[in-house]
Amino acid sequence: MDLLNGSAYTWEQRKFSDVVATRRGLTYKPSDIRKNGVRVLRSSNIAEDSFVLSDEDVFVVREAVNIDCVRANDILITAANGSSRLVGKHTIISGIPEESAVHGGFMLLGTTKEPHFVNASMGSSWYRRFIELFVAGGNGAIGNLNKNDLDNQDIAIPSEKEQKKIGSFFRQLDNLITLHQRKSTLSIIA
Repeated sequence: MDLLNGSAYTWEQRKFSDVVATRRGLTYKPSDIRKNGVRVLRSSNIAEDSFVLSDEDVFVVREAVNIDCVRANDILITAANGSSRLVGKHTIISGIPEESAVHGGFMLLGTTKEPHFVNASMGSSWYRRFIELFVAGGNGAIGNLNKNDLDNQDIAIPSEKEQKKIGSFFRQLDNLITLHQRKSTLSIIA
């Protein structure tokens, strides 16, 4: 109960798909790859829960792209990987020009009104349990997160107003961590 105005903040149980629209990534052929073109985002674009671009990124010809491009604040999720421990990694896409990238076939993309809240929620126990229970792999098999399994997960969410507040808090916290990491890196270089 909020003592200031007497109201109780309630969280309701919803399906992940009620809050986040997920979609599968682009499948392309080796002959589609070029030095320049449309960037294909992969699990290597997620480093320590941060979005990164790399000189090692893959580019394909625009004609090979048959899905919508990613947008800032979409959530990039690793859906399949040779290392099962990397399946489920996620981050918010940022700092990328419009219409310049798509997500690859082993990735999922989530679009939601409150990406910072959802991304933070995916760092909590419900998501870890989901990954442990639903990601197949091991014994040489590729770990796989099924889109439908994720879409059907029950999650607890607060009101939109509270989602904004929580998302804003985690965005500020992420920015502060990034700032301190940069300072630490600069002090090591100096």
